[in-house]
Parts: sequence; C-alpha cells; structure tokens
Amino acid sequence: MNETRTKLRVCQALLALGVATFVVALALGQPVRAWQAFLLNFLFWTGIVQSGVVFAAAYQVSKGRWSDAFRRMGESLVFFLPVSLVLFVAMMLFGASSIFVWARTPVADKRLWLSVPFLGTRDLLVFAGLFALSAAYVHYSQRPVLHPAEDAERCTRRTRVLAPVLLIAFGLGYSLIGFDLVMSLDPSWYSTLFGWYFFVSAFYAALAFLAIAAALFHHLTADETHDLGRLLFGFCLLTGGLFWAQWLVFWYGDLPEEIAFVIRRYYRMPYAPLAWTATYGAFIVPLVVLLSKDLKRKPKRLMAVACWILAMLWLERYVWIVPSIWSGASAPLLIEALITAGFAGGFGWGWMAHNRHLPLAALVGPPPGASH
Repeated sequence: MNETRTKLRVCQALLALGVATFVVALALGQPVRAWQAFLLNFLFWTGIVQSGVVFAAAYQVSKGRWSDAFRRMGESLVFFLPVSLVLFVAMMLFGASSIFVWARTPVADKRLWLSVPFLGTRDLLVFAGLFALSAAYVHYSQRPVLHPAEDAERCTRRTRVLAPVLLIAFGLGYSLIGFDLVMSLDPSWYSTLFGWYFFVSAFYAALAFLAIAAALFHHLTADETHDLGRLLFGFCLLTGGLFWAQWLVFWYGDLPEEIAFVIRRYYRMPYAPLAWTATYGAFIVPLVVLLSKDLKRKPKRLMAVACWILAMLWLERYVWIVPSIWSGASAPLLIEALITAGFAGGFGWGWMAHNRHLPLAALVGPPPGASH
C-alpha cells in the first residue's frame, strides 16, 4: 500500500511539474515551445494507449493463449482515450496557429485540405471512432468476467466482429493521423510510407510499455515474459524494416520534396546527433540486445530494454516534429522534457487509479495450459 501511494505521489508531482511548465511557457511568450511539446506527447502517449487496445484485439484475432494478463493490460489502457479526445480538441482550438505553419500562411494548392477546421474535424472523427470501437470491444471482452450471469457467447460473438474492425480502423486511421499531424507540419514533404510506419512504430512503443508495466505491477511467469520479449524483438525488426524501406526511397529517389526533410534532420546541426541516436537506439541496439534468450526471460532486464526503446521512440518523434515547427538555432529540450514528465505523470496516475477501480487480477483468468 505504501509503495502504491508513493508511486501515485510521484505521478502527481510530475503532472504538476508538467502543467506548471506549460503555463509558464505560455506566460513567457513561448507558445511554440509549449504547443510543440504538447503535440509531441499527445501523439506519443495516445499512440501507446490506442495500440495497447489494438494489441488486445490482435490477441483475440490470432486466438492467442500465451498470456491473458498482457491482453488485459492492453485493454486497461482504454481509460486514456476520452482524455486524448479532450486534449486533441484543446490543441486544435488553442494551439493550431502555433503548431501549423499553414494555419498562419495557407498553402495555395492545399488550402482546403490543410485548413484547421477540416483537418481538426476529420482527425477528431478518427480519434472518436477508434475510441468508440475500443470502448465497445473492451466492454464486451470484460463483461463475461465482471458479470458472470451475462451471455458469454453473445459477448464473444461481438468481440470477434469488433476485433478485426478495430485493427483495420487503426491502420487506416493512424495512417491519416501521421499524415495530418506530422507530415503536414512541413507541407513540402511527401512520403507515402510514413503513415504505415507511424502506426507500426506506435504499436512497437505499446509493446515496450507493456513490458515495463508487467515488470512494475504484475508477477508473470518467465515464459510469458519471454513471449513478450520475442514479440518486442519481432516488432523491432518490422518497424526498423519499414524505416529502412522509407529511407531507401528517399535515397534512390533524390527528390527535393523528400530528401530535404531527411537532410535537415540527419545531416544538419543541431538535430543530426539526436536523429542518429534515435535511429540506432530504437532499432539496432534493441535488435542486438534482444537476441539474448536469458534477458527476455527476466522481467527487470526486459523492462530496462523497454525503457530504452520508449526513450528512443520519444526522441524519434521529437526529431519528426520539432524541426518542422521550431526555427531557433539550437535544439530545444528543457521545456519539452518537463512537459513530457507531466504527460507521463498524468498517464501513470490515471492508469493506477483505473487499475485500483478495476484490478487486473479480477479480469485475468487462470494461467494457460501447456502452450509453449
């Protein structure tokens, strides 16, 4: 109990620090710094949350039996999705002019597509639609456990329909979100692969988060931890492969609207060291480390690797977003890091409160039989 109370207080302190930093940045005339950090963390944390629920749906579609605990952990993240909707509306109402250059200087041939009302409306529909599907899926998935008198067969039929629909909607919807909220920050940049990369990397981040959550809050078998480690290794390969496929197109195409984006981040100061660190750190380092079978069977060691992956994926999103918005000579990090701490604290506080209200132990069934 004391340990839980300490974790809650730490999360509350981080949330207060992040909110205070955001307000002070606005008060000191730094709206660009405040809102670019807001956008960065909105995309990072919302991607993890939505991907966690999608992981549970994918577990259902693939008829997984290896760890009911991980499936329920993914479902538990649904609590943050209505918060994300509110955050998105606030960002579009109050921060759009600071974030999007085309909100201040419209792009002639994209005036309709890149307008705050149209972009905000279509992306809000994506987030709201995914939230509705996620909430419905989680409701019918958990209802037979929470209400044993409920018709379990009826709930199972509905989850079997909702799960694949959610997977397809996630792929399509988050591809559009990647185009709208990242690519449009630099209206001259084009990459047809970026949408795919955006939602796959969000899923990769969610797997890393689940590894951390499992080590911190739940006692799992070595086999369950090993299976999640293998899944994390597989998505490291997949996400890194998509990154390389996109990079290859940039390289052999040598088109100004594609290559300028890469040059500014990987071959120009001050972002080049950050970009290379994020790329090697998110893909090459985990790829080598996760080859170890022993590491994948130790929750604390796997958690350390997962923390590293999350930090590198956050840095990668920083490199996507900040150079398109910030025009200063140096890379801004302090305000962005403090607001990130606030998002992390708010998320952690909400997640622990949700799990206290609906403990995962009440949802997790008996360990699977011989499935390895």
